[in-house]
Amino acid sequence: MSVLAAGVSKQGMAAQGHGSHHEAVRYLGQDFETLRRQCLDSGLLFEDPEFPACPSALGYEDLGPHSPQTRGIVWKRPPELCASPQFIVGGATRTDICQGDLGDCWLLAALASLTLNEELLYRVVPRDQDFQQDYAGIFHFQFWRYGQWVDVIVDDRLPTKNGELLFLRSGTGGEFWGALLEKAYAKLRGSYEALTGGSTVEGLKDLTGGICEFYDLRKPPAGLFQIIRKALRAGCLLACSIDVSGAAEVEAETTTCQKLVKSHAYSVTGVEEVDFRGRPEKLVRLRNPWGEVEWTGAWSDSAPEWNLIDPRQKEELDKRAEDGEFWMSFSDFLRQFSRLEICSLSPDSLSSDQLHKWNLVLFNCHWTQGSTCLSFLRC
Repeated sequence: MSVLAAGVSKQGMAAQGHGSHHEAVRYLGQDFETLRRQCLDSGLLFEDPEFPACPSALGYEDLGPHSPQTRGIVWKRPPELCASPQFIVGGATRTDICQGDLGDCWLLAALASLTLNEELLYRVVPRDQDFQQDYAGIFHFQFWRYGQWVDVIVDDRLPTKNGELLFLRSGTGGEFWGALLEKAYAKLRGSYEALTGGSTVEGLKDLTGGICEFYDLRKPPAGLFQIIRKALRAGCLLACSIDVSGAAEVEAETTTCQKLVKSHAYSVTGVEEVDFRGRPEKLVRLRNPWGEVEWTGAWSDSAPEWNLIDPRQKEELDKRAEDGEFWMSFSDFLRQFSRLEICSLSPDSLSSDQLHKWNLVLFNCHWTQGSTCLSFLRC
């Protein structure tokens, strides 16, 4: 097919909805319903030939075949790990996301934010799958990739050590949608190790197809608290992090004296304004994807500030649990954190109530061998 014909064909499929959420592109040509039906008819559980349960799926260096970190890993299906595995229990929540032995906090922070928007979550996590009805060891998830939604299939063999999941796990146990989604994203990227280190905004984009923007918290714009509140109300996804001064701090995963982890992604999950000693106090709620290690400063769990506000607000907001989620004052948030990332699900401006209409233009291009993209890119 000529380049021009291929471009026209692709535009035609896009016009018919190909690559949309309702007609996602089948990644590597694999069709979920067809493969599941084949497994059910044969009575065999699915084993994915495109992303097999073997060392190459784990990684290439730190998680490579001869790495000490991969010794003792056994691939197991959820029914081998617990008596009654569940895909989702009582709705997917941010407490389902607990980081394992993989440096993908940037992805998990984005995923925890995704759970705040149920409609958006079920774009990524299709409802037509569980461990009870028509279970065949096959699951699928959808991600935004190069301007279109792709449907990624995986089998449910997960890496374990000593009978425990090695990577992402649920805080309650027995719930596996998060671990399976992490595996599907690893397949899309080539391996689990390919998820080590990344930008939260990248995860937000791949989970939503949204439009992302950065805020430098060392030079915050006026009205940032209102921008965050409006973004959360609009269903946007938010994350933040603390910059480090050098590579040594990145390797050391430095923690401040008040238990904030540098070079680590946190989800922003809420804001609130309370009456504190006769004046309004702005608060921000954050979550560490580790599911533990929380801020210990003002407004942290059990901090004395909670005793000086309305008891009803205290009961509603002060949830004392080591779940990685905590409150802090907005002023401390600006002092402690370096950057804020907001992924908008619509093109409306977050800094104004005025509606702005945007246009989307998609260019389908290709590389020409022996030429630079700047001078010979054909669209």
